[in-house]
Amino acid sequence: MFPWFLKTTVFEPLRWMELLIFNKKIKNHKMEKDPIFVLGFYRSGTTFTHQLMRKDDRLGYHTNFQMIFPEIMLGSEWFLSPLFNFICRVFNIQDPIHRKQMSFKDPGEEDATMTTSFNIKGSQWGYFFPNKMKEHFRKYVLFEDTPASEIEDWKSDMKQIHKKISIANKGKRLVLKSPPNTARIKLLLSMYPNAKFIFIHRDPYTVYASNQRFWKVTSKIYALGENKSVDVNAIILETYSEIMKKYLLEKDLIPKGQLIEIPYTDLVENPLETTRKMYETLGLDDFSYIEDKLKTYAESQKSFVQLKHELPDAERDSVTKACAPYIEHWQYPLS
Repeated sequence: MFPWFLKTTVFEPLRWMELLIFNKKIKNHKMEKDPIFVLGFYRSGTTFTHQLMRKDDRLGYHTNFQMIFPEIMLGSEWFLSPLFNFICRVFNIQDPIHRKQMSFKDPGEEDATMTTSFNIKGSQWGYFFPNKMKEHFRKYVLFEDTPASEIEDWKSDMKQIHKKISIANKGKRLVLKSPPNTARIKLLLSMYPNAKFIFIHRDPYTVYASNQRFWKVTSKIYALGENKSVDVNAIILETYSEIMKKYLLEKDLIPKGQLIEIPYTDLVENPLETTRKMYETLGLDDFSYIEDKLKTYAESQKSFVQLKHELPDAERDSVTKACAPYIEHWQYPLS
């Protein structure tokens, strides 16, 4: 866990410098436009959506550097991020989650940022301590039985992160992607009434199988303490089912013109037209401004292959049982 060592020792003077220089600016910063939130369960295509939106330089986004080193992002990203990217290229350091070369400029997730800030209310602590995953999920993703004061603290802490990201992006409207936000529509609207939402959904059988690999990788890299007794398959089904249920309960709270739902297959097969539809439905800036950039990026992604996953019959039956309402809602064929 080399980044943790850097954060807590080598970079500690940079953290104090950042507090001294930027604390007042962060406190007084006002975000001119509410963010655009990319919603969807893990492995549903939210990262690909984020990458497409990233091509629009009128919008701002959260980087991996900011996610890993939030305490020093405003004063140090300009010189440390290029250095880290150079090291990744020289040593061919891979991003194990997305199976590509690691880049500190790629989009990150603000829920993970709360965790790397050592904030106990960060929802991603469940990946570090899998035996506490369900408990943490219910308290800081679903906010079940969470005291009102603690919810307000969470909102304040998250807004602090958003303000820092906004400053780093020179006040541009932010596009933010963090899967737990899919279950927090009511909460997010209380923070940002004019927020826009892009929801990506994907075949639940593929999502389940892809999350099995995701858990295998994250457990190997991040898990601390004993986790052999953890039923990962049960966690995937429970968290997926609960997040989708909460999304369907709360999505009607979003005012007209502030939400679009996109099937993952549309995004992969027709990225240009699907992104155009996003811009038009949500009333974003002129799409023609990024059309050529998006064409170039879409061409570079043509070799992308959607992985096919074969599940044992018992697991397929478990997915069908747990996810039947969502399979039916988005008209995915039962398998």
